[in-house]
Amino acid sequence: MAPSLISGNYAKDLSKAPSLSGGFFHSRTHDFIIPDDTVIYRIVETTYDKADYKNIAVVYELAFHSPEFIEEQIDEFREDEVSDEDVVKAIIELGMEDEDNSVIVARFAYDDFVFLDQNQLQASGKQIRGAYVDPEKSGAGLAGQIYRQLVQIYGHLICDNTQTEFGAALWAGTIRDVAGRVDIYDCTAQKYVEELDDLAIGVRGFIPWDLSTAIPHLHQFQLSRWKNYPFEIKSCRHIVLIVSK
Repeated sequence: MAPSLISGNYAKDLSKAPSLSGGFFHSRTHDFIIPDDTVIYRIVETTYDKADYKNIAVVYELAFHSPEFIEEQIDEFREDEVSDEDVVKAIIELGMEDEDNSVIVARFAYDDFVFLDQNQLQASGKQIRGAYVDPEKSGAGLAGQIYRQLVQIYGHLICDNTQTEFGAALWAGTIRDVAGRVDIYDCTAQKYVEELDDLAIGVRGFIPWDLSTAIPHLHQFQLSRWKNYPFEIKSCRHIVLIVSK
């Protein structure tokens, strides 16, 4: 159910729509801008019935006619301390979007996830089931910013069933930095365990990741933060990570 690390070659093909046995409909469009940047992105979400994943979100980097003018407008709005949300609205309302030159930079798949919150009341959010970010954008932290937007939209975002080393590092680092506190949740006991800390373990020492059989040797890891990670033999398949609004 949760964070088992798998090989870096793992990938889910999000270049195609899910296999369909039912209908689908466009369910949401959400525009946003990354703090301290002048690029505007659009999340276009489609909801599928009886498909591999309930939701597929395609993320576009928007293009505009007279891009220099758009950048100047964004800078002026920020000098006037206009919120990023209002900056995006104002730029879109200018009607200068160049739809022919917008490009897809990421795709995400996610499903509904129901759990008990810290007051033991039923809550729901979206569980990531697949993620792809253009390699040229991944190093700029775009994935974390998109996750931040999904948290704002849905209130709770839950990690994927399985993660690569880089996906785990995203949750242990970037998401905590840009989206908020990340908590460890036990799906079997249906309760929160503890907060994830700077060392990618719980604040009281809980180990939320196991080392799956897909990675038989620690030396295969490429990120230094994982080389001496205190993995346990027991499975963490019943554990997920939750970031909330």
